[in-house]
Amino acid sequence: MRRFFVGPGAVQGDTVYFGAQLSHHMGTVLRLSVGDQVTVCAGAGLVYVVELEQFTKDAVQGRVVERLEQQQDTNLQMVLYQGMPKGDKLELIIQKCTELGVSEIIPVETSRSIVHLDSGKAAKKLERWQKIAQEASQQSKRIEVPTVDKYFTWKQCLAQLAQDEGLTLVLWEDEHTQSMKGVLRSLSQPPQRINLVIGPEGGLSEEEVLQLREAGAVTVSLGKRILRTETAGMAALAMLNYEYESE
Repeated sequence: MRRFFVGPGAVQGDTVYFGAQLSHHMGTVLRLSVGDQVTVCAGAGLVYVVELEQFTKDAVQGRVVERLEQQQDTNLQMVLYQGMPKGDKLELIIQKCTELGVSEIIPVETSRSIVHLDSGKAAKKLERWQKIAQEASQQSKRIEVPTVDKYFTWKQCLAQLAQDEGLTLVLWEDEHTQSMKGVLRSLSQPPQRINLVIGPEGGLSEEEVLQLREAGAVTVSLGKRILRTETAGMAALAMLNYEYESE
């Protein structure tokens, strides 16, 4: 069954209204028609089975036939602070980390980032990044679409981490004594939120790591191998899922 994400205002009583862009995709691209049933996620864990009743040029209307129990993707909030990589690697990171359950992705400009975006370019990119997250959420049948946050400077990143609750783990290739597995299994109880900080190509500088440690972050290793920036987040999220996700 096809899955779609809508805003809370789209569901009014037993009627669901799909906007113009989504309606075009449903009718023209996917060739859905009256009588077809789809799954609709409206945020806050609200999920409905909806039967499509009416197609017009700019809108699709459906009727709720079943309200599913409120659900959530995971009890653990996983936030990825990703050092801005080259090319279109961030698109791959967003897609695959969404499939693996990330809650939020924050692109960060670090000292070794080669790509630097001004506010105008960042705004245009953000729209595309969020669309990639939504499409990956639909494909992987998630309940919520992760947020791709605005492009952070390093100073903004440190300020945000200082406010964030939970455990902050810095994936650092020069950490040789603490593994991610060891840190997780030393905790007295499962955390509600884990922030993962990953550098771009070339990694984080020693000064940046020192600043993160001063802010209370813990540096960890993912193992003996050095992973690419686009692989590290996926590996870390897979480990978190294995450690904390219930069957």
